[in-house]
Amino acid sequence: MGEIMRVVLDVNIWISALLWGGLPAQFLHLSRQNKITIFVSESLLEELEITLQRAKFKNQLKKQNHTIEYLMAITEGFSEKCPTIDINLPQLRDPKDNHILATALSANAEVLITGDQDLLVLNNFMGIAIIKPTDFLELYFP
Repeated sequence: MGEIMRVVLDVNIWISALLWGGLPAQFLHLSRQNKITIFVSESLLEELEITLQRAKFKNQLKKQNHTIEYLMAITEGFSEKCPTIDINLPQLRDPKDNHILATALSANAEVLITGDQDLLVLNNFMGIAIIKPTDFLELYFP
């Protein structure tokens, strides 16, 4: 088998995997089996933590009896840190996506996995494929 694939999961994928499992949780299994390496940056972790604090996730956290700290620890356990770098891409529809792309760049990722339309329209960023979770799994782990 070749190199272990280097991927970055967007915050929306982490939230789905951590709170609901399902398809996005497969990325955590792939990581545990050393089939992919998931990278995070401090800025991505920060956004994840802030997002998990939103009121709309309170019930799901309570239902699972998880704290945000616990979910952050899981995230860090399944991923490797890469340096936070700054890039500025005025062409982005959502400037908040800058740091997700910066993380992918910093991690030297091959794939950025996201459900975010604003990122998916790019298809590719400096050689990094930007694809939906289902497409990634069908392509690489059918």
